[in-house]
Amino acid sequence: MQDENYDPLSIEKKWQKNWEQGKKFQPKDSEQIFSIVIPPPNVTGSLHMGHALEHSIIDVITRIKRLQGFKTLWLPGTDHAGIITQLLVEKELEENGISKHDLGRENFLKKVWEWKDESGDNITNQMKTLGMSCDWSRERFTMDEGLSEAVVNVFVSLYENDLIYKGTRMVNWDTKLKSAVSDLEVTSSNESGKLWTIKYKAGETYIEIATTRPETLLGDTAVAVNPLDERYKSLIGQTVTIPLVNRDVEIIADDYVDIEFGSGCVKITPSHDFNDYEIGKRHNLELIRCIDFDGNIENHDYIPKELRGLNRFEAREKIVGMLEEQGNLVSVEDYQIQIPKGDRSKTILEPMVSEQWFVKTEEIAKKAIKVVEEEEVKFIPKNWEKTYFEWMYNIQDWCISRQQWWGHRIPAWYDENQNHYVGTCESDVRKKYSLADDVKLKQDEDVLDTWFSSALWPFSTLGWPEETDDLKDFYPTSLLVTGFDIIFFWVARMIMMGLYTMESIPFKDILIHGLVRDSQGRKMSKSLGNTMDPLELSEKHGADALRFSLIEKANPGQDVPFDEEWTVSAKKFGNKIWNAAKFVHLYTDELPSYDIENIACTENKWIVSKFNDTLLEFNDLFEKYKISDAFKLLYNFLWSELFDWYFEFSKNLFVDDTHKAETQAVLRFVFLESLKLLNPAMPHITEEIWSTFNKNYLIDNEWPTEIKIDSDINDEIESLKEIIIKIRNFKSNYNLKNSLEIELNSTTPYPNWFVNQLENTANVNISDKKEDGVHLTFQSNHYSFSLLVNKYIDIDKEIKRLYKKIDELNKSLDISNMRLNNDKFIQNAKQELIDQENQNVQNINSQIDSIKSTLNSLEN
Repeated sequence: MQDENYDPLSIEKKWQKNWEQGKKFQPKDSEQIFSIVIPPPNVTGSLHMGHALEHSIIDVITRIKRLQGFKTLWLPGTDHAGIITQLLVEKELEENGISKHDLGRENFLKKVWEWKDESGDNITNQMKTLGMSCDWSRERFTMDEGLSEAVVNVFVSLYENDLIYKGTRMVNWDTKLKSAVSDLEVTSSNESGKLWTIKYKAGETYIEIATTRPETLLGDTAVAVNPLDERYKSLIGQTVTIPLVNRDVEIIADDYVDIEFGSGCVKITPSHDFNDYEIGKRHNLELIRCIDFDGNIENHDYIPKELRGLNRFEAREKIVGMLEEQGNLVSVEDYQIQIPKGDRSKTILEPMVSEQWFVKTEEIAKKAIKVVEEEEVKFIPKNWEKTYFEWMYNIQDWCISRQQWWGHRIPAWYDENQNHYVGTCESDVRKKYSLADDVKLKQDEDVLDTWFSSALWPFSTLGWPEETDDLKDFYPTSLLVTGFDIIFFWVARMIMMGLYTMESIPFKDILIHGLVRDSQGRKMSKSLGNTMDPLELSEKHGADALRFSLIEKANPGQDVPFDEEWTVSAKKFGNKIWNAAKFVHLYTDELPSYDIENIACTENKWIVSKFNDTLLEFNDLFEKYKISDAFKLLYNFLWSELFDWYFEFSKNLFVDDTHKAETQAVLRFVFLESLKLLNPAMPHITEEIWSTFNKNYLIDNEWPTEIKIDSDINDEIESLKEIIIKIRNFKSNYNLKNSLEIELNSTTPYPNWFVNQLENTANVNISDKKEDGVHLTFQSNHYSFSLLVNKYIDIDKEIKRLYKKIDELNKSLDISNMRLNNDKFIQNAKQELIDQENQNVQNINSQIDSIKSTLNSLEN
């Protein structure tokens, strides 16, 4: 029995519990297989709008595939989020006056695991609240035992194949995290800074050098000029003295130097600048580190005492003052600078030469490029492969070591002479390298970049390195749904690691979605105060409403400018469906058996034909991943064709016992089959309604199939609808009550079903009597009915009103055309405003044409 009112929250909790207890999300045997892994959210996280969009897309696809009879797996899990999680736990400890060093590594890691056990399932529970149909019995965590084993095995394999090495290179160093970060974890912002021009003494003369980082002059080991710069050719090979440290260094020639920038001379600090580091390697320059790993000035004899130990930015100010005192500061000017910051710590990063572990990416990248070029792996939309290729063609070796405690510890051990040995564990290392028990070994202190374990996600979560049934059944996965912002971080690396480890692609299709923005198209941020909490929206309007409002706007690759009004509208749609179900119950609960393929009634044939068209087009759009378009199509079919038109037509058919049984069968069938189409986007309300008609679960059902009917009658029903709309518009325009029955005339005999529906639905009476006076014709195709207009309205008064209306519309039209013909408006206005203005012109012209048509009828 269906409740009188729609209460989303009680329904949603009920069905989430029933589905999970009934193991409805676990794969069921089938020859067709569909598998997808979740982009693992951080274990520290709470569900945000981006998650809600991404998970809704995945869930809709998964639920459709399940109904289509696929053996379906959506595998959930979370990422250990090395840096973020460690920072969070450190912060909690610091609030109690404890540092991680007070606890030591082992006890600190116990604290992190305690936090994970207490709070780590937060985001999982939030996903369940929104009805996500993951197989929760298979949930994984990047630090669980199985995945940790996979990480170690891949590391060792890459090392043994000379694809991982330990080397000294320049890296981005985060002075807050005390760790290296990869190039992809760097965000650059354009900020206002200063450009200082400094004098360096070169023999009896001076050369001027511009820099944005005067503190690094302490580590200068050369000055470079362009070999083609005539101004400095005579100085190449001579020495120049670095101010403050009085170090004599050589003036070198290098093509990197831009003749047009500053004076054409560049200070070279190989230990603290990526470009200078490369120049240093070319010219075999000395590496002098003047800033330590805490971001402070080094404590070396060559550095003035007053600078030693200062923070690098405090030192900058002091150095500028000292240069000015010595007469070596030529000028200071405002300058726009690209500032590199850590995307986690938000700290300004310091280029540092450091010993780290790296993955050689060139060889494994070639295969990953090829599978996309040959469309073995497809990006949807296709244009996103350009972003993929741009990075892959220019890929650099991947720095995978992090100076953290929380994460997968690097499986390398060192003896007392700092020789390193790589293996799956200490005993494996001793056996592999024939190391005696009395050789003392110590494991590397560093952990792996979080993205290393994430790169293995599609196969490690399925049980690799064990040869599990899941791995055999579900790898490679069918699809990846993810945001464009992690194509480099995650997508590319999964393809590389899948091809390396499994010798096959990790997924066939990559569906890229955009960002959820606010209604003005701005990125959601706390500073703008425009963030929205999906859980709050769900509490307020229901999970189904939130899901549908996101899905309906989620075009592949495009951002979603979200407005809460969409969720309000989606809830109203839910109410409409609820009331529609009550209507169907009212008329079909006493349903005799009837073969749906033997229908004879035109109206019933029409709605079945419309359902068939909707189903076929929906399926076609879904196969192209145009999920938003598919559900817009379904929405329009349900609201307009089924609920508005067919429900009206069916009420007229129920009056006649001849058509009652057939109409009951069609009404019930089309409504319930439509629920199946809607179910993946709004699973809770559709399951609840289904349960009031059937004993089985909708989630266990089958996807609809086309119903064969023998006749194409769509044109006749469309003509009926058009005439009804014209009659209703006439009543509305002239303030006539809908309940008023008006007289229509037709001398042509039309089918009884047509006349019956028109009389009952439009509240008219049709006769063949022709009265004198002014007639208005309602026509569509070969159907035509006339109305004695002067029986219902004052014609002269109406003609005057319509001419006045045309004058008003023409004035509005002139204003819009004036704007569109104004070059300044076209050049300066946003495209959406220009589009709105063009649409306004189109609408006004349409209104004017309609009024002229009415005037023509009234005057003639």
